[in-house]
Amino acid sequence: MLTKSKYLKGLQCSRLLWKAEKKELPEISLADQHRFNQGALFEKEVHKLFKGVNLSELEFKENIDKTKELVDNKKTIFEAGFQYNDLYVRSDILEYDDGWNLYEIKSTTSVKKHHIPDLAFQKYVLKKLGIEVKKCFVLFLNKEYVKKGKIDVKQLVSKEEVTEKVNEVEIEPDKYLEVLKGSLPDMIISPNCNKPYPCPLKKECWGTLPKDNVLQLRKWQVYWKLFNSGIIEMKDVPDEGLTRTDMRIRNAAISGKVFVSKDKIKEFLDKLVFPLYHFDFETFDTAVPIYDNSRPYQKIAFQYSLHIQSDKLEHFEYLADGKKDPRIGLLKKLKNEIKGKGSVVVFNKSFEISVFKKLAEDFPSEKPWIDDVISRIIDLADVFKVYDYYNPKQKGSYSIKKVLPAITGKGYSELEIGDGAEASARYFCTYIDKSLKKDISKELLEYCCLDTEGMVLVVDELEKLK
Repeated sequence: MLTKSKYLKGLQCSRLLWKAEKKELPEISLADQHRFNQGALFEKEVHKLFKGVNLSELEFKENIDKTKELVDNKKTIFEAGFQYNDLYVRSDILEYDDGWNLYEIKSTTSVKKHHIPDLAFQKYVLKKLGIEVKKCFVLFLNKEYVKKGKIDVKQLVSKEEVTEKVNEVEIEPDKYLEVLKGSLPDMIISPNCNKPYPCPLKKECWGTLPKDNVLQLRKWQVYWKLFNSGIIEMKDVPDEGLTRTDMRIRNAAISGKVFVSKDKIKEFLDKLVFPLYHFDFETFDTAVPIYDNSRPYQKIAFQYSLHIQSDKLEHFEYLADGKKDPRIGLLKKLKNEIKGKGSVVVFNKSFEISVFKKLAEDFPSEKPWIDDVISRIIDLADVFKVYDYYNPKQKGSYSIKKVLPAITGKGYSELEIGDGAEASARYFCTYIDKSLKKDISKELLEYCCLDTEGMVLVVDELEKLK
């Protein structure tokens, strides 16, 4: 049976569709599960805007039968189920208003291109069953909404009619049904591996590529052109059309040697003013804001690590406890630790600066101090973004997760938490289930500490190179 979710997987990749049918997809990550949960919570809020019958708890056959009964009586339905031959959909909201309106609930802050075939597939199945859909809408998050007390659902939810766009989509279910009935499709590596979402099979498929391949280059227009022309290995990449950065990546891959621009590294290091405040935030976000003075998907800082480097090295840290707004305690503690003069060293400053700016906006009394901190920020990633240092072990990446082991030999592989998305999701687990707190807190502190300790180590290694 071709469901709506399988149809959308088929649009991205036939192999993904086939594996989904066979239940051979990798286990969903904690971070992805958190994202799905946010969608469900937003859906509950949206339901408050309609007077409908919720069929989400009903099993397959019972749902279809009850849907038919409610459609016959022209009732608004949540999670209405429809089957036509081998096609099956569940629609978020089907509303009767002098004709049928179809609503898709998306916990995004805008209408996305891939939302349209989602509605088009539903409309196709309903039409086959004799239900004419008059209008199609996407309901999504109003990114400008700021929580002040109880959630104002009317302000939280945005609506956009997409009927004309939906009507332009041609639905061809037969070719996807053939995939479900056939053997495993050939592996196809393409831009679709990353859109509309990173494919859960990407690691499996891309793992078949040579260890030094063109997809490690930075300019995607170039590397896909090369890849599609049959140039896969880095050693076969010509000079023509390469940026300076991609030239360095290619040359390092071929030679196996580290590229170092000593003058540029010295220029960067000369900007640093001691004491150095090596700093890193951890944040979480939710579709529906939890705290006053917060917005949908606002990055809420719940943790930080700070290594202060002068004639000695000191470490400070904060991890929020309890369900109260973590930003308040975090700001209070941090204000006593980052003071005086000295560079605030971060890795990829756009993230830290954006979090600081929201904190200043939401807690205006702290704005002068926050503005001072922002003015002192130095981005350690600047050295690596332009590949003034590049180790072929980085495989084209300049993230701290690749840079740290490449330049120091120390990495994240032995930690329970491997990236910020997982840290965020694990913290949120403690928000829901306090019995998990002890173990997760230890893992979070170890992970965040390594982010700033790693910056200290990287700066020390750069000092040796200048």
